[in-house]
Formats: sequence, structure tokens, C-alpha cells
Amino acid sequence: MHGLGETSAMTVTTTGGGSSLLATLRAPRRGGQNRRRVIHLLPGGLAWILPGFIISVGLIYYSIFYAGYLSFFEWGGGRRPMIPVGAKNYLQILGDPIFWSAIFNTIIYFVAVFTAQVIGGVLFAAAMHSRIFLANIYKIIIVIPVVVAPATLAPAHIQVWQTDGTFNHILEGLGLGFFTQGWIGQSTTSLLVVTLVGCWGSVGFGFILYYAGMAQIDPEMLEAARIDGAGNLRILFSIVVPNLKAITVSLAILNFITALKLFDSVWLLTQGGPAHSSEFLGTMIYAETAGTSRNLGLATAMSVILIIIAISVSVIIQLRARERAPVS
Repeated sequence: MHGLGETSAMTVTTTGGGSSLLATLRAPRRGGQNRRRVIHLLPGGLAWILPGFIISVGLIYYSIFYAGYLSFFEWGGGRRPMIPVGAKNYLQILGDPIFWSAIFNTIIYFVAVFTAQVIGGVLFAAAMHSRIFLANIYKIIIVIPVVVAPATLAPAHIQVWQTDGTFNHILEGLGLGFFTQGWIGQSTTSLLVVTLVGCWGSVGFGFILYYAGMAQIDPEMLEAARIDGAGNLRILFSIVVPNLKAITVSLAILNFITALKLFDSVWLLTQGGPAHSSEFLGTMIYAETAGTSRNLGLATAMSVILIIIAISVSVIIQLRARERAPVS
């Protein structure tokens, strides 16, 4: 309790969603006068985000800008001299047919994997939201390709697609032996194998997101559609899928970035061959850095191009999604 003739008050005002805090303290009344002190307090969360912010800016963005700096040099690494070459590395990349083949492979991979992920993810998620027997077992089976490392699965994929592998044995058993071939070792089919492996491994991730998204849809909306006579397919494609548009846009961006930097599964299966038929930007960058006559400036120039393409396409996808969004 305060003594007679003394008052104490404190007014706290937050602005900008808590980004700044202004505290006004009123000192005890003495001699009939009030004294006010205005104290500016630091944001409470600054101490928590500062270490991560420093690491992000100091390491990640510094590395990006330093890579851009190196892209204007010819450098073999180590103590070898750095020779300024201007835009020569970029011109060499843009004039290389292997680079454009890698871009084409990236587009093919993205379209195929994204389509399989959306269709498979939506259908599996819708099925798991229905009352089916052993649903939890099916969920585990669908998600397993997502959580298992590509290095672990690569030997199994090689066993399936090699000349005397499982897939050719299945074709022979079905009387289609004339279709058997070395799927991994041929330039006409190596990209197909890489793409099919990517589709198989990506459906589970789409299923996870779509399954969670469907759980957030208002059940009353679905019930109203059923009262109006809508069937399961009509509800799925007219109500459920439009409400999952944000997830689809996110998957499009993630899949395109994944296709741009794809490396591990391709290198383990085909190493970008044969004859660069399954080459991607990730394998090109690695081959340039790991070779005996390596040029780290050329490799960083490819990395800068990869970053520019990834950011540009991501922004375009976001803008297109906003343009098509209904105005409420």
C-alpha cells in the first residue's frame, strides 16, 4: 500500500507489434508535483534472434557474395594465383551446350516430379482421411521414401534398373522381354530413371503437407456440400483442392529449387551420364570442383546463376499465385 499523499503509476505502450516498447513511469508525488520518466526499452526478443541473425548474415550471405566475387576469377584453389577474367566464366557457361542440356533436364525433372507429388499427395491424403483399414500402416509406407537417405536407397534403385535388374525380370515375366534394356546405362533412358526415382521419393512429402492441410478445412463446409448433393470427387476437386492452393504453390517453389540443386541421387545413380544425358547443375558444379583441372571461378559462376534462377522463378510463382487469388 502507498502512503498518504503518494501515488505511483506506470503506463506501458507497445507499437509495431511489439517492435518497440515505451514505458512511462510516474514517480511518487512529492510536494504536489509529478515527475515522469520516459524509458525506451529494447525489443524483448532481440537477444534471442541476434545470434542466429549474425550467423545467417555472417556466414550464408557472406558466402553468397564471396562466391559472386570469385566468379570473376580463374582460380584452381589453394595457393594457386587468382587470375581476373571478368565475365569470361559466365560467357563460357552460357555458350556451353551441356549447361543448356542441364537446364532442360531440370525443367523435365521439375514438371514430372511436381505433377506426381501433387496428384499422388492429394489422392493419398484424401484416402487416408477416409475410413480405410490399416490406415496408419499405409501412412508409414508412404512416408518412408522421405525419411530414408538417398545414399541408402541408391543401391536398391541400381538393382532395380540395371540390365539384369528387377524391372527387366518383371518385363520378361510379363512376356515383354523385347522391352528390356540397360535403363541406367543408356543416354535415352537415364534421365527417365532419375525422374522416376525422384517421383517415387517426393510423393510422401506432398502427402504430409496435403494431409495436414485437409485436416484444417472446415468440416461444416464439406457437410454443406454433401447436403447439396455433391459427391466425393466433386468435393475433392471443387472444395478441398482449391483450399490447398497455398500448399501447392509452396511445393512448386520447393520442387523447382530442389531440381536446380539436385545432386545426390543423380550422382549415385548415373553421375550425370552417360554422355551428360542426365546432367544437372548440381552435378556440373561438383564435377568442376572435383576435377584435376578445376576452375573454382567457373563453378562459383554456375552457383550464382543457380541462385539467380531460383530466386527469379520463386518470385514469379508467388506473383502468379497472388494474381490468380480471388479478391474477397
